[in-house]
Amino acid sequence: MTVNYYLRLIFRVMLVFSLSMNMSECKPVQVLSGGSISDGLDLSNIRVGEHRGYTRIVFDVKYWEGYGAPKAGTSSDNVGHYRFMLNENHTIEVEFSGFRSANAKDITTQGIVRTIKRLRGEAYGDDSSVFYQIILRHPVKLKVFHLYDPARIILDISRL
Repeated sequence: MTVNYYLRLIFRVMLVFSLSMNMSECKPVQVLSGGSISDGLDLSNIRVGEHRGYTRIVFDVKYWEGYGAPKAGTSSDNVGHYRFMLNENHTIEVEFSGFRSANAKDITTQGIVRTIKRLRGEAYGDDSSVFYQIILRHPVKLKVFHLYDPARIILDISRL
């Protein structure tokens, strides 16, 4: 193993530690969760829509395509378990449990939602969960619910 390898490894560990420390310093303002325990899901897409008085984020849920599952790539009949934690620094930490993959792309918008990005690294290395961070431009309140046929998790964000 080369010196560069060890330097990159040290840098990654420091980055993950720094991210986890920054997130743990924030006090939660609102925590919402729902769904049910599951496994073998894929977060296939994220859509953002601006509406009168609120912004809606839709997380589409499909079956994971790993290991040749018979329902791979089709809409799930379960949304898994989800948790949204709104912090006082205008970020939302998101955990989707029961998800083996997330094919959804990171998003940048001009509205109240600045960015939606997937978190990766040792602190987020659980093989049955995926983690996202939503960075907001203003103080907000949240409402979350889920729907089926097709399966999706809906997050409504309203300005205070």
